[in-house]
Amino acid sequence: MLRRDGEPKQRSFADQAHAVRAVPENHALLQMARAIDWGAVEQELARYYDRWAGRPSYPPAVLLRMLVLEQFADLSDREVHEQVGYNLLYRTFVGLTADEPVPDDTTLVKFRDRVGEAGIRRVFETLNTQWAAAGLLGTDRRVLDGVHLWAKVARRSWVELMRKGRGLVLEAVANADAERAAGLREAFPASVEEPPGRGEEALRREREQTARLLAAVAELTDERVRERAALLGAMLQEGDRPVSFEDPDARWGYKAADKPFLGYKAHEALDPDSRLITAVEVVPGNAHEAVQTDTLLAGDTAPRAAGVVVIGDTYYNNATTVAQVAEAGARPCFAGQTAARVSDAFTYDAAADQLGCPEGKRSIGKVRVDNGDLYYFSMRDCTACPRQAECLTPGERTGQARPRRRVYLSDVRKHKVVAGEAGKAWRKAHLKLRGRIEPKFDEQMNRHGLRYARYWGLAKVTVQVLLNVITVNLKRVVKLLAQAAGPPGAGRRPVEVMT
Repeated sequence: MLRRDGEPKQRSFADQAHAVRAVPENHALLQMARAIDWGAVEQELARYYDRWAGRPSYPPAVLLRMLVLEQFADLSDREVHEQVGYNLLYRTFVGLTADEPVPDDTTLVKFRDRVGEAGIRRVFETLNTQWAAAGLLGTDRRVLDGVHLWAKVARRSWVELMRKGRGLVLEAVANADAERAAGLREAFPASVEEPPGRGEEALRREREQTARLLAAVAELTDERVRERAALLGAMLQEGDRPVSFEDPDARWGYKAADKPFLGYKAHEALDPDSRLITAVEVVPGNAHEAVQTDTLLAGDTAPRAAGVVVIGDTYYNNATTVAQVAEAGARPCFAGQTAARVSDAFTYDAAADQLGCPEGKRSIGKVRVDNGDLYYFSMRDCTACPRQAECLTPGERTGQARPRRRVYLSDVRKHKVVAGEAGKAWRKAHLKLRGRIEPKFDEQMNRHGLRYARYWGLAKVTVQVLLNVITVNLKRVVKLLAQAAGPPGAGRRPVEVMT
C-alpha cells in the first residue's frame, strides 16, 4: 500500500530525542559551550536581577550564549531568535531543550541594557580567570594594537548636519509648544528638504542660521529641546565635536593618511603565547588610543608576571606610552621610527650623561625639554670646529656671535642607545610576535562582523566588542584544550607555548 506521506503524524518524545542526538558533539559551538564553567558566569550575571521581585527570567547564561551566538554567526537579535527556534545545533549551544520557548529579540535588547558594559566585562574577566587557572594564558608578554569600526550612521557634510540639526530642534519645539514652533519656522524658512549649498560660503550661512535659532530657543526649558539644542551647539564648536545626531559619541578618524573613517577604535591586548585577548578598551575614532595604554593595561583580565614585556608598533613609540607602560611595572618593546635623527651622529656616555660629537668633543651641559634632554656643546669647541659648516644649523651659525651645537635626545631614544646591541636583539626577538594580533583582528572583522558597529553610543559599541572578543577567545580555547590532555580540572599538562 502506498504510504500517505501527506497525513500528519504525532511526533513522539523519542523522535525529539533522536533529533537532538543528531547534533554533532564535536561541533565547534558545542566544544565552546563545554569549555566554560557556566555556573560562575550565571553567578556573575545574577547580581543584575532581583532575587524575589518581578517575573521569572530566562537564565542569564542562556541569554549570554545567544549574544555570543550572534557574534559567532554574525546574526541580528531577530535572526538569532528565529534560527535558535529551528536550528537544533544553535538550540543546544544556548542550552534550551527541544520544546522550550526561545527568548525573543526584545528580551535580548533588555538583557543587554540590564547588564550593560559592566556586566559583560565581568563575564570577560570571569572567563579569562578560568582559562588562566587552567594554565592556558601566558604571563610574560602582551601585544597591543587597535582596529577601527564604522559607526551605524550616515556620513553627512557639515552643511547637511546644520540643516538636519535645525529641523530636529524645531521638531522638539513643536512637540512642546506648537505656536512657538510655527513662529520659529517663519523666522527660519530654510528647511532640510531644500537642496543644501556647498562650499565655505554655504557653511557660513548655515552656521549663522543655526546660531540664531539656538539663541531663539535658549530660554526654553523643555528637556528634549535643550538636549537637541545642546548637541547642535556642540557641532558649532571647534575641535572635538559630534558629527552625528544618531550617535554623538562617534568621531572621524584615520586608518591611514588617505583613509578616513567615522566610528570607533577597539584597543586590545593579546597574549601572544596563547593568542587569547586579555584586555579591551573602545575609544572614539579620533582618539589616540596608544596614549591611553595605561587604561588598557589596568583592565587586563589575566595575571601578568613582573616586568611583562608590552609589544607594539611605531604608533606606540612615544614618551607618553612608554612612561605609562613603565608605571604599570612592564617593559616597553615598540618598533622604532624609521626617520633618521640628529642624535644618531652622536655617541652617548651613560655614566657621564654626555653626548660625544664626531670630532671627539663632549657636551658640557643639558636642559630638560619635554620628554628628553637638550645637550649643548662648548662655544669655543664649536667655533674652532672644522665641521662647523655642515654640523651647525643655520640658526646656530647666524643666531649668535659664537656658535654652539645643541642636540636633543629623547628618553625613549636614550634607553635604546644605552641598551646597545643586546637591546636590539631583545627587541627584535619580541617584535617578531607583534604580527600575531593581526590575524585576530582579521577574524573579528571579516568572520564575526566587527567591521561595523551594531549599536549607537560608546557604551553599547563596547559591549559589542567585548562579546566579539569573548567569541573569538572561546574558539581559540577549544583549540588550546585540544592540545592539552583533557578537560579543565582533569590534571591537564601545561599548554605548550609557541615562540
